[in-house]
Amino acid sequence: GCRRSLLVARVTGFIGYTLLAFPLGVVGYAAAMGCMVFSSLFAGRCIETLIGKFYDENDGRRDSAFTISYVISNIGAAAPALAGVIAAKSGYHAAFALSAVLSFLGTVAYIATYKKFFGNIGLEPDDPLPDDKKRSFITKMIIVLVICAVVLATLFATGTLSISVFSNVISTVSIIIPIVYLVVIYKSKKTEPHEKKKILCLVPPFICNAVTLLIWTQTISILAIFYEEKVNRVLFGIEVPAASMQTIPAVFAVIIGSILTAVWTKLGKKQPYGTTKMGIGTIFWGLGALIIALLYVIYPGDAKVSAWWIVLFYAILMLGEGFTCPIGYSITAVAAPKAFMTQMMTIWSMSQSTGAALNTLLTNFYKEGSEIPFFVAIGLGVCAVGVVVAIFSKKLAVGMGLDKNAEA
Repeated sequence: GCRRSLLVARVTGFIGYTLLAFPLGVVGYAAAMGCMVFSSLFAGRCIETLIGKFYDENDGRRDSAFTISYVISNIGAAAPALAGVIAAKSGYHAAFALSAVLSFLGTVAYIATYKKFFGNIGLEPDDPLPDDKKRSFITKMIIVLVICAVVLATLFATGTLSISVFSNVISTVSIIIPIVYLVVIYKSKKTEPHEKKKILCLVPPFICNAVTLLIWTQTISILAIFYEEKVNRVLFGIEVPAASMQTIPAVFAVIIGSILTAVWTKLGKKQPYGTTKMGIGTIFWGLGALIIALLYVIYPGDAKVSAWWIVLFYAILMLGEGFTCPIGYSITAVAAPKAFMTQMMTIWSMSQSTGAALNTLLTNFYKEGSEIPFFVAIGLGVCAVGVVVAIFSKKLAVGMGLDKNAEA
């Protein structure tokens, strides 16, 4: 079940941080990364699944709950900054030691409280595999992973496969996998006819989330260079390092997320449909890309952009994210077939990799000097997607099973 998976994830994560706290060389580092990978695999989207199980389809508190979770996750975004300060003063091993201590305390807190808070929720899988099939699946998965690792290592070692080609291939696969996964669930005999309609209604919001992540990945690729070369990074008389510019979104996420949580709670059943929120939020993401295009117009050549424009850019992006990120998981909790709750949460999260993959493919068309048409095209395209979803949001929400008077 989700609860056991989260416990395993926390324990393996703690082991990984502990290994990094000691000078164990390459072997220790490899073992730590292995623990981190397993931690991520076991955690999956279990937290979102558990939150979704707390609320009925038409419970107006569900969006607020997912937004609170979103705020908490962004508070955690301050951890890298704290760890960086400790690493600079006392070394990386000290920073990872602190991370191990915090991870241990979190694990203890989880063990001490999860029975009280969750009861029987998430204790057993929604659609468990028989033991014989489970063993067969794990064996086949390990064999496939080993074969893939050997093939890739051979191709790279012989020079047959380059990094750029590999990146494009992975990007294409990242787009295809969630689509295939979604089709498999849609066609499954375990998916009821009314649940299939819900899945179809989730596709437009899925596209929304993918294109918003396309813009986000721009902020950590092309725009990272933009911050370094074209921005006058002085705020309140202090020059902000380029890398630190990307801590601004976490601050806005906490502030905006907290405000939206209060708003959705206050409005209750009068709040907009979750699909309406997705459409509106997507439009804000598109406006963010248009702002970058505007800056290239206002500040041509070597002219330096005021850092306050970047603050405005992130404020708009995080307003968009506050409308889309937590709400996406909320409507997925409603649209997911009962037999595939966790899998649907995973598919939704894979829209992020789809957006990142789209970014990787689009950067092949980016050339220095073409920034204005590049960002205008992306911005208008994303805004158009948001407008379409907003227009049809009521039909999509009702198709997911939401009562027309109980807006999620």
